[in-house]
Amino acid sequence: KLIKLQVLTEWRKSTRRVRKRGEKVPAAAPVRRVSLQNEEQKPEAERSEGTQPKEEPVPCPPPQLPPRPSPRLGPRSSPLLRAMEPPSRILRTRSSKRMLLLQLALCPMTVGAKAKARCLPPKSPLLKAKKLAPPTTAPPGDFGKPAAPPRPSVSAEIQRILSASTSEEKLQVPSNASEEVVTQSWKKLVLLLHPDKLQRLDEETKTRGAEALHEVHTAKDELRQRSQQVCCEVPAQPVKGAAPKLLDATAGARKYEITWVLPDTQDPKAPVEKYEVWGPKYCSEPGDCYDWVLLATLPPLQSQFIIVEEAPTQQDVMWAADRVLRPTLALTVHAVNGKGQSEALAFELPWTPAFPWLRGVGSLLCNKCLRLTPRGGRQG
Repeated sequence: KLIKLQVLTEWRKSTRRVRKRGEKVPAAAPVRRVSLQNEEQKPEAERSEGTQPKEEPVPCPPPQLPPRPSPRLGPRSSPLLRAMEPPSRILRTRSSKRMLLLQLALCPMTVGAKAKARCLPPKSPLLKAKKLAPPTTAPPGDFGKPAAPPRPSVSAEIQRILSASTSEEKLQVPSNASEEVVTQSWKKLVLLLHPDKLQRLDEETKTRGAEALHEVHTAKDELRQRSQQVCCEVPAQPVKGAAPKLLDATAGARKYEITWVLPDTQDPKAPVEKYEVWGPKYCSEPGDCYDWVLLATLPPLQSQFIIVEEAPTQQDVMWAADRVLRPTLALTVHAVNGKGQSEALAFELPWTPAFPWLRGVGSLLCNKCLRLTPRGGRQG
């Protein structure tokens, strides 16, 4: 609407400048109108005078004035006149960009005109180069990057990982790859093989996907351990925190808590990958501990561990101290990386004195009934 109003305003201004002062447009000749009612009211004598009806005067058409040329535009270059022409005429004319936009806004294009406009070659050299360039390569300049390779399917990737023999083949990294490259490749495979991404697949593919995901984690740990074996050192011994704390003394649900202090800054030459807690599975009568077992593996940011009697392995360690009535339960904590374990941080948990049923009570055995009676009872 704004474009139409602008075009009409410009055309009116151009016509007003050409028109002379005082010049008027000649009016059309008056047309004589004949009424049938007046004809019937005339007397019969007047009607019978003429046998032939009188010819009515034909109105003369108004004189056709030649189109006034505009001082800005050439003959037949008025925007309004050009907009009233058919679309084929508009497209055949070679007008400026502004006039073409005005014409297209005033007169919609036909199907043939749209097809012809689409076939026009691009005028910009950059558009020409982009049109002539093959689709697989990037356009000239810094406007794009090479096309990324097609993403492999999940089934094909699972088959590739399970059939790979080395960790480098599973993660698709070179043998001398840095830790950043290994981590980036590991993240891509973890996102691809996430269980949520395998929900729409069959059960067999889900099972194989879980196996492939486990292989990816194992390969990442192995490569990190190799790199740390070459360029890292054994981490320092952990520092002991607060004293061991008894959380629950109920039989069958005993709980003890041990804590240590985390380092303020991580040493890049001796990083801590995890913490390991160990405990003895057997104890001798003198109090020596044998057959140490791994109780838990903790992340490097965790500084506490709670030993519970409900866990089978931790229960074996507790019962080993119960059998020999050991006064303390020995536990050790190690800081671990790919190079190895640090020196052990030893904890001695108060054991026998903390539980009443392990303290021992003097009793008597009856010779007649073979009944065990605590000392100081009614039967003395």
